[in-house]
Amino acid sequence: MRVLLLVGVFLWSLAWAFPRIGVHEGFTRLVFDLPSKEVQHTLSQENGLLVLVLKGVTAAPLDQVVNSSEVASVQTLLEAGQVRVVVRLKGRVEATVRRYSDPERLVVDLSLKKEASTPAKPAQDPPRNRPPKPPKPVVLLDPGHGGVDPGMVGYVVEKEVVLDVALRLKRLLEKEGIEVRLTRDRDMHLSPDKREDLSRRAAMADSSQVNLFVSIHVNATPTRTAQGVEVFYFGQAQDARVLAQVIRENGGGELGQRLTQEARTVAERILFDIVAQANQRYSQRLAETLGRKLSQATGSPYRGTFPGDFFVLRYAKVPAVLVEIGFGDHVVEGRRLADPAYREKVAQGLLAGILTFLANGAYAR
Repeated sequence: MRVLLLVGVFLWSLAWAFPRIGVHEGFTRLVFDLPSKEVQHTLSQENGLLVLVLKGVTAAPLDQVVNSSEVASVQTLLEAGQVRVVVRLKGRVEATVRRYSDPERLVVDLSLKKEASTPAKPAQDPPRNRPPKPPKPVVLLDPGHGGVDPGMVGYVVEKEVVLDVALRLKRLLEKEGIEVRLTRDRDMHLSPDKREDLSRRAAMADSSQVNLFVSIHVNATPTRTAQGVEVFYFGQAQDARVLAQVIRENGGGELGQRLTQEARTVAERILFDIVAQANQRYSQRLAETLGRKLSQATGSPYRGTFPGDFFVLRYAKVPAVLVEIGFGDHVVEGRRLADPAYREKVAQGLLAGILTFLANGAYAR
């Protein structure tokens, strides 16, 4: 009887999920059960995100990994008098929206856009003794903060340093034949809302598009006495110092605490997901490689590699790390980070770490 009762409760909770999510061959369907015809909706799609706003309805918060061919995750956010649903898409996705009555519901079907067909070229014999070229690896670099968010401010401003380092690293990687993408290439934010900004950066770490994700930051500490290199991969922060740093990078204050808790719920799921555990191990290996190579190139102490509940790393399906290239509030290291020659050393160290990791074959496309 108890088993039947639990099954009944489970099925009831699925029936009232908002939205109900169905993965089908060729499309992913989101069904929103609405209380009345008066509910209004707006839909927008930009930068790999589909955002649906429903006015005149309430729903329970949702943060769910979907990982279908079209959708990476779905989040339901409660706002004043409305619900906002953020869908992280994979690749080129088109949305078809239909409204039905009796019962009242909104149905959103998401499918991959079909590429225009091109005339087939005559088959040619492959050149003899010439092996096929392997696919070019793609690295996504994320200069942290930007625009309205300066990051840490000490002897340097974080958003300026990390952008300069990312552009230097991009140039070096491209010389090695590696394709590079940036979450930002100038002083800009992806959204003035910190949560949305981090979510948009995270959505770009899609395994169908990139092989590695490296988020670049400058560290700080209340004592202003620490210096050195630290690198983080996604997981539950194990000590108070790391947790405080995670909260700061997640927006600080109450917002940072809330986003950290959201990320922690995702981190807890890794314990039950074999694929996520494998990616976590690769991320840890990437973090350790980057940390040691960066320390060797700059002479800055290597302080270690740590798991952290970073919001920007939470849904990465590729090896993903957040690297703190130094402490911008340290009297010596902060001034070094202001020096273009030292920033070039930082970029060289990150290059060495990425090349070493890729040479070991620890990625897939």
